Amino acid sequence: MHSFLGYSWAEIASILAVISVLFSGIYWLIRHGAKVLNNAINIGTYPLQQQSKELKQQSKELINAIKQLSGNFKEQHKSINKLEDKLEEHDKAIILHEEKIKRLEERK
Repeated sequence: MHSFLGYSWAEIASILAVISVLFSGIYWLIRHGAKVLNNAINIGTYPLQQQSKELKQQSKELINAIKQLSGNFKEQHKSINKLEDKLEEHDKAIILHEEKIKRLEERK
């Protein structure tokens, strides 16, 4: 019969089968352990994940509120500038009227 390193082909096939079964079992144990560990981590961090989601939602709402206030502030700033311009126009008109009154009083 033919042999390789003193083993028959049947013995080599048996050894390879045992080695492959062992490696498959070890691989399954590692994968299964990783899944169990991952599930345990997910369960343990679930409250933190929920708080993170709530915080993200609240931050989005806060950003939207700030943007809205910023827009309102810009509009109010424009409105104040318009009012200041009108006030300056009225001040100029009052000064002109006072000058006219003084001239009229001087003519009397």
